[in-house]
Amino acid sequence: MEGLKSSLDNIFYYDNGEVWGKFLADDEDVNGIRCGKASWLWLHENGCISSCEPVQNITIDGIPCRAGMRIYFHENCRLMRCRLPEDGLIDGIPVRSDTFLLFHENGRLSACRLSRDIEYNGVKCRSGAWIGFYDDGSVKRCVIAEDMLIQGILFSPGDWAAFHENGRLENCKLTRNMVIQGIEYSSGDILLFDETGRLSEKTRNPFV
Repeated sequence: MEGLKSSLDNIFYYDNGEVWGKFLADDEDVNGIRCGKASWLWLHENGCISSCEPVQNITIDGIPCRAGMRIYFHENCRLMRCRLPEDGLIDGIPVRSDTFLLFHENGRLSACRLSRDIEYNGVKCRSGAWIGFYDDGSVKRCVIAEDMLIQGILFSPGDWAAFHENGRLENCKLTRNMVIQGIEYSSGDILLFDETGRLSEKTRNPFV
């Protein structure tokens, strides 16, 4: 196929004949990205890059991506996963560069590890831990950074909490015995809440 250079032994095709993946013998420019030699280039069926290894730091969708680390894309060509060259702010969130970060198809941050404690949507989230977001930017899950009350539940540093898109608590694991909505629960119980904040289910972690 024109514009694609590879030996027949190192190239794969979709059923329609479009290139799916190939091993690059030399550096090659693909869709504006200089992809590194001795690495695999993978493409979506529509021609968008699925993943590649850039030879130099490159900014994609406004996100600085680290050279030599594989980057991934959604089928709409938007960035899906990369690593930063250094710690930085993404959508106002302090992000660590020692692991990957994820993005939604609309370009919003999906998940990352925090480089410092933050308060986001009224929730105090812990440095070094993963935080997840919905595609509208609201917080989906995080590890709690300090003692705080959320919907009448006392959380301690290191506890995790997950939230509905409307900001209401979705689930959490208790680390102490407590009474919630008039019912006694034990440390280790995992509680699930509906979008109105009503407790809908209790499960028990079998490893507790």
